[in-house]
Amino acid sequence: MPVFAALGADCTVLDYSDSQLASEKMVADREGYAICIVKADMTKPLPFADGAFDLIFHPVSNCYIEDVCHVWNECYRVLAKGGVLLAGMDNGLSYLFDDIDTLPLTVTHKLPFNPLKDPQLYEKYADDDGVQFSHSLEEQIGGQINAGFILTGLYEDRDRVGLLREYAPGYIATRAVKP
Repeated sequence: MPVFAALGADCTVLDYSDSQLASEKMVADREGYAICIVKADMTKPLPFADGAFDLIFHPVSNCYIEDVCHVWNECYRVLAKGGVLLAGMDNGLSYLFDDIDTLPLTVTHKLPFNPLKDPQLYEKYADDDGVQFSHSLEEQIGGQINAGFILTGLYEDRDRVGLLREYAPGYIATRAVKP
């Protein structure tokens, strides 16, 4: 949000995490910019009017929800015509492995990774940070298209550190427009 605020944007941040929202408020107070802070669950209807925003920046957070198509539909609903969705997504590769920092890399999981459909995975991977999921490109990119967006950009990126970085990009970013 500091970058958008510095560029003159009227900023709203939505998150479910109290600590993340507190961090957003602390930075806004420290840097002296106004921000609207909204605690909400992105798996539910978003608490905004239709067409309320010109831009949505959706960082890599789909890994915390099972149904990403709902998010794309809600983003489409709350964006104004001509509005832009900038979305970051994990491509799921890291979920194939239990240990992504040790060679040889050994595939231990199928994709999509969904601990809610396997009690052993749930017990092993559920923690204080929540359950995580991988999603197919069909859900991530196809879901944006199915929601009505027109994709105008695609970018891949790698982790800053770690062994997997040497082998493949782990992230995708898209730019999509609501016609």
